[in-house]
Amino acid sequence: MTTPTVTEPATPTAAQPVPSGRPRRIRPLTALLHAVLVAAALIMLSPLVFGLFASVSPLEQILSRNGGLLPRVWEWGTYLQAWTTASFSRYFVNSMIVTTLVVVLDTLASSMTGYVLARRRLRGQRFLEGLYVGTLFVGLTTATLYPQYVIAEALGLANLLGIALVQLAGIMLVHIFLIKAFVLGLGTEMEDAARVDGCGLFGTYWRIAFPMMRPILATTVILGFQASWNNYQVPLVFSLAAPDLRTLVVGVSALQYDAAEGMTPYNTVLAGANMALVPIVVIFILLQRHFVRGWTDGSVKG
Repeated sequence: MTTPTVTEPATPTAAQPVPSGRPRRIRPLTALLHAVLVAAALIMLSPLVFGLFASVSPLEQILSRNGGLLPRVWEWGTYLQAWTTASFSRYFVNSMIVTTLVVVLDTLASSMTGYVLARRRLRGQRFLEGLYVGTLFVGLTTATLYPQYVIAEALGLANLLGIALVQLAGIMLVHIFLIKAFVLGLGTEMEDAARVDGCGLFGTYWRIAFPMMRPILATTVILGFQASWNNYQVPLVFSLAAPDLRTLVVGVSALQYDAAEGMTPYNTVLAGANMALVPIVVIFILLQRHFVRGWTDGSVKG
């Protein structure tokens, strides 16, 4: 006769916490922090919300003291008017060309430079990095803009490519240091294995390191896209003699005053400004999953 075996109840582990019937309490400090963050978010979003509603509101309501926030009559035709009045279709294409060139060139050049600075010890590297840091804090963008335009014109680059190259020179240095700090925090086992298999420096960078840089590259893409898309000074200088080179941001500024009709209505100007914001919001939504991780890793590691 066999005796039945008695199974003891499993002891809860740290991975399986004991369920409790009590609802989880929210700490007062956590609730206060959430409230402050929500309030800050609402304050930061309020100009965007006002701009969106004002762009479809009648001009009389905008100029009235007691107009209110919500439109009395929704006038969506202001967006069509802004698109046709200021040649926004041409300016939108110019912005897309310039920003795409900046993002692609910045991603390749910054990732290569940051990877080499993190994995190789070069002669004069400290001097080179010190020179980079010095140019970051001096802020010579405005002072050197006209000489840069003269050089670009002498080289035959007074076009969209020249605009992209001048913008690239102003945003690439920060991304180099972010990528270098991120690479310093990565392990070298896979890179060492690739070199044993016969991969050179570029092959190791392209096949091994570049895919692992995805979080920080998502961050640099968002920052580069935002900086290039919102840049006003460089496209303005290049387009003074050639209005066809205007980007969307310069076009929004030009929309405020029409030589034939005088001042453009505020709701039409706000409609143009909202259209200029759409691509940045879309890019951030698509890459936000990697943005915070890449920014914190690139700032802390190393």
